[in-house]
This record gives sequence, C-alpha cells and structure tokens, in this order.
Amino acid sequence: MTPVQIHVAQVLALVALSLLTGLAILAGRGFDILKNGRPLRYYEEFNGASMLAYVTRPTRQLANQFEYPVLFFTLAAVAIAVPVESAWLVSLGWCYVALRWIHALIHLTLNRLYLRTPVFMASNVVLLTMWIILGTYILA
Repeated sequence: MTPVQIHVAQVLALVALSLLTGLAILAGRGFDILKNGRPLRYYEEFNGASMLAYVTRPTRQLANQFEYPVLFFTLAAVAIAVPVESAWLVSLGWCYVALRWIHALIHLTLNRLYLRTPVFMASNVVLLTMWIILGTYILA
C-alpha cells in the first residue's frame, strides 16, 4: 500500500467509528421513544437531563470523536500532501485508530473511567508523537 492508501484507510476507520456511533444514537433514541413513550418533540430540545445512559453515551461519544481526532485527520491530510513516508507514522496511526475504537467501545459499554481514561491518554500521547514525527520530517 502507498502512504496515501494507508492514511486514507486510517481516516476511513475513524469515519466508520463516527458513523456507527451515529447509528447507536439513532437506535438508543428510537428504543427510548418506543419503550418509554417519549414524543419526538422531546428530542427537539434534548439536553440529556434525566436521560438513560444508552441514550446519552452515544451522543457524548460522537462529540468526543470531533475533538482530538480532528488533529489526526489534519495530520493525515498533511502527511498525504507533503508526502511523508514514515513507517513510524503509519504504525502509530493504526495504534491511534485502535485506541480510539477501544475508547469508544469502553465508553459505550462499561463506561468505567479507570479503563477509559488510560486509553484516552495513551491515544493523545500517540497523537502527540505523530505530530512530533511529522514536524521533524517536514522541518528537517
């Protein structure tokens, strides 16, 4: 695979995570409407107050996927544009993607901070390392 194909595959893996989380939001809200008889209007001004976890967690998780991962998407775009050929960058990219998937699965299921926080922090360390590698490659 070329670096472009690899980075695009990594981005697509995170896009898939976002889309699946969106489906989890739809499923959770649909189930809530059917099970608890909430009117659709409830979700027009939805703020999550006194809402069940299976409804709020996917919404929060989707928001998480547009925070730090935006830096990953930017890094992938720059790495493709330059282009950067670095085995370290590729390996760390897949590590980052895996950690984000693990974080999402923990958040959407067990939601235990003692599990989720180390994964979140590890993903950020990986992302920081990737930016250092990219910066060094471009500026060297």
